[in-house]
Order: sequence, then C-alpha cells, then structure tokens
Amino acid sequence: MRIAVLGAGSIGCLIAAKLVRDGHDVLIHARGEHGATLAIKGLKITGEWDVEIGPEEWIVSLDEAGIHDALKKSFDQAIITCKSKDTATLSEIASMLTDGPVLSLQNGLGNHEILQQYVFENSAVGVTTNAVKRLGPGEIEWVGKGNLRIGGPKGENFAESLSSLEAEYNEDVSSIIWRKLLINVAINPIAAICGVKNGELSREPLLSQSESTMLEAAVVARNLGIKLPEDQVLLHDLHSVLETTSENECSMLADVKAGRETEIDALCGQVVSRGESLGVPTPLNSMLLSQIKALR
Repeated sequence: MRIAVLGAGSIGCLIAAKLVRDGHDVLIHARGEHGATLAIKGLKITGEWDVEIGPEEWIVSLDEAGIHDALKKSFDQAIITCKSKDTATLSEIASMLTDGPVLSLQNGLGNHEILQQYVFENSAVGVTTNAVKRLGPGEIEWVGKGNLRIGGPKGENFAESLSSLEAEYNEDVSSIIWRKLLINVAINPIAAICGVKNGELSREPLLSQSESTMLEAAVVARNLGIKLPEDQVLLHDLHSVLETTSENECSMLADVKAGRETEIDALCGQVVSRGESLGVPTPLNSMLLSQIKALR
C-alpha cells in the first residue's frame, strides 16, 4: 500500500520506518533541518531497533515546499503524528493526499474531532506508549517498547497496516484516548517542571503526585461516561510505562528546554475544562497547567 505519514517527530519517524520495512510505499511529511536530512541522508534508528532508512526508500515532502500536485489523491492511507497545534493543518493535507482512511496517532483530547471535520467518518484514532526520542536531525532512538491501540470507524484498517508494531484494535475510541491521556497528565507536566527523565517519577515524592494527578483526571472521565478499568489497573499501567520509559525524556520536557509551545492545553487543559463543565474539581491538573504555562 501507499501510506503517508504526516509529522516527522520521533514517533512519526518510527512509524514511517516500520512501514518502509514492511514493504509499503511511504511518504513522510517533515519540516526544517530534520526534514531536509530525511530527504538527503535518510533516517538512523538505534535502541530497540538498529536500522537505517536510505533516502531512496521513501518520499519526503517538506512543509516549506507544500504538496506537489502529483502526490494528491495517490495514497491509500494517511497517519497523522504531529502535536495538537498542527492537527488542523495536517488533517487538511491528509484529505488532499488520500480518499482512504486517516489515523490520528497523537496525544491529548480534541485531535480526532478536528480530523473528522476533514475526513468525516473515514477516520481512526490511536495511542502508543512506545518511547522514542530524537537525537538530532535524521536520527532517533527507540528507548522502550510499548503498546499501540487503535479504534474508530476505520481502526481495523490501521491495525493491519501497523501489525509489525503489534497494533491492537479496540472499538471503544473514548476509552483508548482517555487511558493515554491519563498517562500523559501523570508524567509529562511533572517531568517537565522537575526537569527529570520519566524514571524519576517512580520514586517518592514524585510518584504520589503523578498517581494523584492521574486518578483526579480519571474521575472526570468517569463522570463523562468513559469506561475505564478500576484504579489499581490504571496505576499498574502508569508504573509499567514509567519502568519501560525510565530513560526517556518526555516530549514536554524537550519542548520546555527548547522554548517551544507545549501540548499542555490538550492534556491538563482538557481535563480542567471538562471538569469545570461537570462541576468536578481538578486542583492538581489546574496547578500543573498553570505551572507549565508559566515556563514559556
């Protein structure tokens, strides 16, 4: 199949590389020096998977140059792996590249709703706990293997496409998104504020704060009617992710260090706003939201 991966961050590069090695014709949409390197030199992956993707093995489109007419409507599927601030832009590009299904593989709430404005019900949503970090232009490290869960109207299509990453299909989209959100709010803002790798959150006093933040968000989810497992299962999920990504520097910490806009509004911000609409207090998520915004 011909598959477009829109967003060449760490996860996007890993997804694109796996698809290339599985024999698909792949386009990866990137920007800046990193994008230019992918086009000229290709990609190097270390860690859980040592492999190099040569520049001739895929097509690279650069955001600065736009989408060439020859590429329009020429792909069977598209996968969006960008941060939430770019969701609308890349959803529009996805609708230009394919009439087939489009997968939002992103953090936070609201991305799937934006995607559906462009592709209607021809969409899917996914979350992953694979830990990947970018070492430099054209180079990533797969720090720790995690799971990949996909749902939505066209979710089964992508569970097949991404089978080499052991993708699992689950019809309950809301549960998929919220379970990943709970992990994100428990790890990303605290690690970013404290300037530590994920593994530091497995020790006190940070562990208790991480757990409490997650369970506070879970109360909001349950009040919205989201089906979640009991708290002990959620805590087990958190501890497992902290262990498998212990050496990982989360993306929010990297954004804070680089002075970039973070995804805090799509994470804690969404918990706070939805809690307010329900009359459910969210003091821990509110505090983290304010602290991260103050770091900009």
